[in-house]
Amino acid sequence: MQQAVRSNLRNRRRSSQTATGAHLLLIAALFAPLGCDDHRTAGQPDKPFDGRALTLSCPDAAMADAVTPMVRAWEARTGATVTVHRGPMNPSDAADVGIIPSGELGAWAEPGHLSAVPAKLRSDAAFQWTGLLPAYGERLVEWGGQTLAVPLTGDGYVLVYRADRFAEKSAADAFFARHTRPLAAPSTWEEFADVAALFAGLDKRPSLPPLPSDPERLFDLLSRVAASFDRSALNDFQLAAQTAKDREALAFQFAVTTGKPRLQSSGYVNAADWLARLRATNVLPAPGGADDPAAALSEGRAVMALVSLDQLARLPREGGAVPARFALAGVPGTRQVRGAGPSPADGPPNFVPYFSGGRLGVVRTRCPHQEAAFDLLADLGSPARGAELIATPGLGAGPTRVAHVDRERLLLWLGYGFDEERSKMLQDTMRHYAEQAVKNPTFGLRGPDRAELIRAADPPLRALGTDKTPAVDRLKQIEAAWQVLDAKVSPETLLRWRQRAAGLN
Repeated sequence: MQQAVRSNLRNRRRSSQTATGAHLLLIAALFAPLGCDDHRTAGQPDKPFDGRALTLSCPDAAMADAVTPMVRAWEARTGATVTVHRGPMNPSDAADVGIIPSGELGAWAEPGHLSAVPAKLRSDAAFQWTGLLPAYGERLVEWGGQTLAVPLTGDGYVLVYRADRFAEKSAADAFFARHTRPLAAPSTWEEFADVAALFAGLDKRPSLPPLPSDPERLFDLLSRVAASFDRSALNDFQLAAQTAKDREALAFQFAVTTGKPRLQSSGYVNAADWLARLRATNVLPAPGGADDPAAALSEGRAVMALVSLDQLARLPREGGAVPARFALAGVPGTRQVRGAGPSPADGPPNFVPYFSGGRLGVVRTRCPHQEAAFDLLADLGSPARGAELIATPGLGAGPTRVAHVDRERLLLWLGYGFDEERSKMLQDTMRHYAEQAVKNPTFGLRGPDRAELIRAADPPLRALGTDKTPAVDRLKQIEAAWQVLDAKVSPETLLRWRQRAAGLN
């Protein structure tokens, strides 16, 4: 009997691997007609980089697993050899090419360690740079007016909620009695807090997962909430009119004219009040213990949670599919924007995207084989390879291209294990997440001092709502800690960092 069980498991694993491989091959085939798998041009030899050797740094284990077969295929086509180093780059190592988190671009670009992306790559019909989402094709790859990176993967977040709990009559009746509106997936952060408080009251225990223990993820959560509170979503015409009269129109964490922190005069105040409210209404568990929201949802310890795509891939499966009790909705917005009146209750909430994740490919200035290095990144970031990366759920790769959220590309999102209806909802949430119509999105910290700023912000953030200290005072503590760090850098240098991080030259 035991032997039979082992054989059965082996067969299921083989079937799963075969299905996944077939899925990726079909995706590659769908994107292949776009001309993205071969960057050779007429007149080039069959092995254009024969004998060239490169070292690729990729400290992200999941990403390294995903790109290594792609790198080997590129080697076979070009004749080059690539050593994949599964550790982070440092200024003195031998890495020629690096795959880095998008927020680390400034740390490498400001000292002049990175080479500019060649103009021919940006105009390459096969790579299709113009098909990139603006956040990745323009903002996150640039520093100081130069394009210094090739986008490889984006990030993505989605709201997951327990549909079975939302369908309970007692919960629906209690919510309607309290708020005079039906119980539904929250479309605003205010509604999110209302729903969390309802279930915490009904169950007499927390209804949300613990706050992230990782300082970066906690600051990311606060910033994601703050984004929609901070500014009204603008189209091209509105943005042009606003920036013409207000240079600070695109400022977020810092003022772009002075470089000083602006947390106390931004949507961060609303976000801090929101987080303090969650604490005060006992919807959050006590600190400590596992903080994986997918596990909290699976085990019934949470009724809803904002999850990243890598966390979404960890939802349980029954019969190979995510159970129907897990439903999806887009990242919430707000009806209360800083400096503006409340938006109508019958209209859509204000939603402003916040981009802070994803992975970029960069080439070191000292790389002796620049053409080969950028050809490698062009292959890894091509439409076909990008589609393969998105279709690998454990990688948590969000969209970088308009085509990734096109309704005709549903196949890309089937690997997360949802049925067709929820897979369409997942794709819709990613389209909402990237919201191309909003021309004034917000971005995560991108300067050379990013890591230090996030660490300094963590203690006051974790103290929000734990006592009677006003939320705005906690933001003042963060600003004070940031100013201590700022004092270590010359004012001219600091202002340059802040302006370049905001996309100004």
